[in-house]
Amino acid sequence: MLVPIRRIVSYKFFPACWTALIIVLLCLPGSLVPGKGIFSIPNLDKSVHIFLFGTNVLLWGWHYGQLTRFRKEIRQIILLDVVVTIVLGIALEYVQKYWIPNRSFDGKDILADLIGAVVAGTWLLWKAGRKNT
Repeated sequence: MLVPIRRIVSYKFFPACWTALIIVLLCLPGSLVPGKGIFSIPNLDKSVHIFLFGTNVLLWGWHYGQLTRFRKEIRQIILLDVVVTIVLGIALEYVQKYWIPNRSFDGKDILADLIGAVVAGTWLLWKAGRKNT
């Protein structure tokens, strides 16, 4: 099951599109973000942040993991991936605060981004350690 997924994400296009999707979704004006139905569930957006940013780390980690076979390089790439993803989440919160109409800064969103990125990065590090032992 994971082999076809890894083959797809080995191309930079797929993880780059995912990152672009995150940027587009988080930069939508507040008036375009639904507030009814399933979207009215309290803190549902936090789960969405965990999913979006965790998936971002997984996709970029798998992409760059295909390019190297050295354990040290894989670990450095995964850690850099996690840091860059967290910085992206923080930056987008400030973009929402200062430049996106009807959107605001939410520290809990940053925490959700961090949780998603760290959990995904930890899993990738664990998998990389098992693969190379």
